[in-house]
Amino acid sequence: MISMGRIVRILCAATLVVSSAAVIGCEREEEEREARASSAPASKTAAAPVSLERGRELYKLNCTPCHGEQGKGDGPAAAGFNPKPRNHADAAYMNKLTDEEIAKVIQYGGAIKGMPLMPSNPVLKGADLAAVVAYTRSLSTHDSAAR
Repeated sequence: MISMGRIVRILCAATLVVSSAAVIGCEREEEEREARASSAPASKTAAAPVSLERGRELYKLNCTPCHGEQGKGDGPAAAGFNPKPRNHADAAYMNKLTDEEIAKVIQYGGAIKGMPLMPSNPVLKGADLAAVVAYTRSLSTHDSAAR
């Protein structure tokens, strides 16, 4: 006969195993989702409006002090920089970049492109990073003049 204490320990152990498996499964699912997002082919297509709105919010919070509201590199902090912040409204330059290149500069900082003053933003990941990339790219399109 199995004691009540042993049954309780077995049930607790089983619950712990199931809970751990669920947590690991959720973590793996999140990692796979992020990996798919980061390995998606680089594109220059427009993002969904919700994504652009989120990108605009994050850009304003993280980028406008140096790059300015319109992304022209003329933010309030830009006056003290040499070299000046990148002009994201410059379509000729921005069209040479893939979304992946823009994302890497945002995440790892400008030093990877010879612009050491731009700080890294490692907390921007996944959908938020994609939204900032899409919004940054939108600053160099013709319809961004209405912003």
